[in-house]
Order: sequence, then C-alpha cells, then structure tokens
Amino acid sequence: MSTDANEQQDVLVARLWARGRSSALLGPMFLTLTFVWLALDLLSKSWAWTFVEEQGRRIPELGDRLLYCVIDGFFYLAKEENTGTIWGLFRDYTWGLTLLRCLMVLCLVFYAMTIARSEKLKSIGLALVLGGALGNLHDNLLPNEAVESAGAVRDFLDFYIPLPWRDGPYHYPTFNIADSGILIGAVSLFIALSREEKLSKKEEPEGEERVRDA
Repeated sequence: MSTDANEQQDVLVARLWARGRSSALLGPMFLTLTFVWLALDLLSKSWAWTFVEEQGRRIPELGDRLLYCVIDGFFYLAKEENTGTIWGLFRDYTWGLTLLRCLMVLCLVFYAMTIARSEKLKSIGLALVLGGALGNLHDNLLPNEAVESAGAVRDFLDFYIPLPWRDGPYHYPTFNIADSGILIGAVSLFIALSREEKLSKKEEPEGEERVRDA
C-alpha cells in the first residue's frame, strides 16, 4: 500500500510540475511584465515623492496640500500616504489589509499555474494585477523612511475632474502605478473570461447539433 501511495504521489507531483512548466506562471511574458510593472511602480513612487518634496508647493484652494502642478486644475503630483485600500477605504485596518494582500498574491500565483501560456489576455491581465499587488505589498512590509504611518502605501497621481453638475471639480482619490495595474489587469481578466464564457455557450449548441445528426 505504501509503495502504491508513493507512486501515486510521485505521479501527482510530476503532473503538477509539468503543468507548472507549461503554465503562464513560468512564461517569459508573464514574468517580464510582472516584474517590469513592479519595478515601474517602486521607481515612480520614489521619484515622485522626492520630486514633490523638492519642487512642490502648498495650494490653499486644494486643501493646502503639497502638490506639483502638471496640468493646472486637473493633474498634479502629490505626496500622499494611504493606510487603507483603493480610494482610501478601510484606513483603520492596515495590517488586516496587508494580510489580505499576502493571501491575494498567493492566490494569484496559484491561478497563474492554471492558465496556459497561449491565453495571452489572461496572462497579461494577471501579470498586471500581480505586479501591482506586489508593489503595494512592498510598501506595507518594507516602508520607505519618508513614510510616517506604518504600513502605508505611497500614492502620487492626483486628478481633479470637472463635472458639469458639481460646483467644483471632483477630486479622484490619489493613486499610484500599482493601482493602475490592478485596475487594468482586472478589466483585462474580465474581458478574457467573458469571451471564454461566450465561446463555450456558442460551442454547446453546435455540439448538441452534431450529436443529433449522428
């Protein structure tokens, strides 16, 4: 029994290893995009925070925040700490969110093992989400010396969007490159999964028709 069990275990390990080697996780495109996005996020945060500290000024009409104006009234570079999640939600649960991000990264890695390298859009979307998640997780676990709040994420992209039904522009919550990757990647995954579902629904009637003809 123990010999059979060991053989079955060896077969299972071999299958998992073979699947992992052919999956998106170890594909050159997936790995390159993940780490390029991670590097882009970390470098842009460091550069932007240093630049705003040196070149920015406080703007009273925008809450007396330290900003650098790129497009007046619309786009600024900021130096913001975010102890919460996207849009600054759950700011009082920093370490709980850090734990969730760790679990999310593990789930993304596991999911990447189930995706074939030929599924390009899925691979790209997942790589962007993973790169973004790793970027924000880096800030949670290895905070920059300029960060005052423990575990805070560095944000710097700041937009004020004019809306006709508002007296003043809408201040979109400050974000970073990691957040952009997560959003773009999530949309890409949604599109890929939607296409996959439509294709499977289209193939089902065709398969039933072939059975009837036979």
